[in-house]
Amino acid sequence: MRIFVFVFLSQALLCAVAFGHKSEEHHDKNADDHAKETSPLQKIAPGNIKFAYSFYTHLAEKYPKDNIFFSPLSVSLLFSMLSVGAKGQTQAQIYETLGFNMSCISEEDINKGFQQLHHFLNQPNSDLVLSSANALFIEQHTKLIEKFSEDLKNFYKSEVIPLDFKKEDKAKNQINSYVEKKTNGKIKDLLKNISPQARLVLVNTIHFKGTWVHAFDEPYTHEADLHVDENRTIKVPTMYIREEFPVAFVGQMGCVVVDVSYKGNTSAILILPGEGNLQEVERALQKVSLQAWAELMRPMEIMLLIPKFTVSNTLDLKSELSQLGVKDVFLSNADLSGITEDPNLMVSEAIHKAVLSVDEKGAEAAGVSSVVFIESSGPAIVVNRPFLITLLHKPTNTILFTGRVINPRGN
Repeated sequence: MRIFVFVFLSQALLCAVAFGHKSEEHHDKNADDHAKETSPLQKIAPGNIKFAYSFYTHLAEKYPKDNIFFSPLSVSLLFSMLSVGAKGQTQAQIYETLGFNMSCISEEDINKGFQQLHHFLNQPNSDLVLSSANALFIEQHTKLIEKFSEDLKNFYKSEVIPLDFKKEDKAKNQINSYVEKKTNGKIKDLLKNISPQARLVLVNTIHFKGTWVHAFDEPYTHEADLHVDENRTIKVPTMYIREEFPVAFVGQMGCVVVDVSYKGNTSAILILPGEGNLQEVERALQKVSLQAWAELMRPMEIMLLIPKFTVSNTLDLKSELSQLGVKDVFLSNADLSGITEDPNLMVSEAIHKAVLSVDEKGAEAAGVSSVVFIESSGPAIVVNRPFLITLLHKPTNTILFTGRVINPRGN
C-alpha cells in the first residue's frame, strides 16, 4: 500500500532593531478601528494563551537546564491549518491540545479567529514590522479536496506551491529559500532533507522587528556576572537603562514582572524569578493570567540591567506534541480525509525553529534577576541569573514568542 507522507514544518524569527533615540509610543489606529469586528479573535485568545504556557511548562520540565524559545502562535497557526483537513479523533486531539474547548467554541470561530489574527499581524505599521506568512507546498500530481484548498486560502491566506518531491534536493532548496526570504534571511537551511514520498509540506513563518520605546544606553554596556546555576558563573555583556516601566512585585510567586514596551503596542514581559524560585514560577505559569499580572503593575522608575544574547531553539513537534495529546495525526490511522481522498495521508515530520536576538539597539529581552535597592537612586532590577520572557501583542492579547534563557551564550 502506498503511504502518503505529510511533512509539517513551523519556523519563527524574533529579531529586534531599535534606533539610538527615545520617542513616544505609536498608537495603532488600525487596531482600534478593527476592534469592533474581533469577536472570533477574542474567542481564540484564551486558548492561544493556555496552549502557550502549557507547552512551555512541558518543555521546561523536560529540559530543566536548557534554553527554551519558541513561537506558540506559529505552532497554533500550523496545527489549526492542519485541523481544517482533519476529521474525528484526529481533529479533536489537535483542538484539545491547542487549548480549544469545542463545547465553547466552534470550528468556524477558530478559523475566523485566526483569519482576523492574520489580518492584524500583517497591518502596515511604520513603528513595527510584524508579519506572518503561510504556504502549502504540494506534490505536483497530488489533488487537494476543494474545500480544504479554499479554507486555507480564505482563512489562512496560504499560498499553494506545486513541487516535484522526487527531485529531493531541488524541492528542499525551494522550501528553504521560501523560509529564508520570509524570515529576512535569519533562518537558513531549515529543512536538512526531504523524502521523495512527501506529498505536502505546510509552512508558517513569523517575522518581528521592533523598536524599543526607550532605547538602552549603549555606552553603559559592560561585562557582568550571570549565575547560570549554583556552580557556574559566566561573564556576559550587560545593558543598562534608567527609565519608568510598569512593574509588579509578585510575592506569592517570588518574582518580579516588568513590561518593556516596543513601539506599535507590543511588549516584552520580563518575568524575573528570585533566587531558587525559577521552577516554582514556571509551574505557576498555567495558573496565572497575564491580565492578573497587568492589574498588579504600577509605573516605577527603575534601573534595569539585562544581558545581550542570541538564542535559537529547534523543536521536534512530533515528539513534543505527541506527549501532550496530539497522537493520531502522526500515525497510520490519522484521519486527514479532508485534505485529499487518499486514506493513507499522515504527518511524518513536524519541526519548529525560533531565533531571538537581543542588544541595545532593540531586542526582545527578558530577564530573571535579583532585586537590589540602591539608596536615593530608586530600585534596580539586575538580571544576573536564568530568566523568562513573553513577547505579547497587546491589541490581540496574543503571545507571539515565549521562552527561558538559562545561558545567554547558548551553551
